[in-house]
Amino acid sequence: MTVAGVSLDSVALNATWVERLALPYPLLSDSERIAGRAFRVLTRFGVGGWSIELLRRSTVLIARDGHVAAMWNRVKIRGHASEVLEIAKALAADREARG
Repeated sequence: MTVAGVSLDSVALNATWVERLALPYPLLSDSERIAGRAFRVLTRFGVGGWSIELLRRSTVLIARDGHVAAMWNRVKIRGHASEVLEIAKALAADREARG
């Protein structure tokens, strides 16, 4: 299983975050918002005359064949990793059973 994070920040800034937070996985850059649009996880906030676009905290579980096996929007951190791992293990077991 491969884990990666995605951010709207640049590659260079993501490298800084990975180092500063000692992240055990890569942090990918989606500065052009291609993945954000594809997964429909971009959110736009307007404050006065300003507007900012952010990624909604989401998890996408992609199967080995490239299809989206599961997706969680509006993720709550507590217990979420366990839930994703449980689904990932079930998918792996199903794949093994099918040969």
